[in-house]
Amino acid sequence: MDDSKFQFKGFSIIRSLIERSGNNTSKKLSLGFTPKGIINKGEETFQLHLGVKIEDENKSLKIEIEAVANYTFASKTGLDSLSNFFYINAPALLFPYIRAYISTLTNLSGFEPINLPTLNMTSLGDDLKKNTKEVINRNIAIKEPAQ
Repeated sequence: MDDSKFQFKGFSIIRSLIERSGNNTSKKLSLGFTPKGIINKGEETFQLHLGVKIEDENKSLKIEIEAVANYTFASKTGLDSLSNFFYINAPALLFPYIRAYISTLTNLSGFEPINLPTLNMTSLGDDLKKNTKEVINRNIAIKEPAQ
């Protein structure tokens, strides 16, 4: 696997919130994403910040998750040819972990678990591209993108 142009190195959940008010939770859920990225050319890394927000139609359930995933890439490949990996593949690699986290957390909370469907994450590509910053220098402190 070391020969791959783009590698998933792991993720962390940096913020997690579940709020339930009353027992009037609807089965109809809305799901939204807030993607941000940082390409560090000097370190040959890509960092994906993915916010996930889930609400039911009655507004009695709110779930917010913020995850950060880290990837490495081969600089000799060129950033243009890596564009699909950054904007399409990175969210698709992270989302199954977020799905499992939400399912487990809601199940352990004493309520019916929320099992999100498998999703095609391609639609996040344009938003992620708009919200991605490039850093050129090595050993530069990476700050979380402004909201």
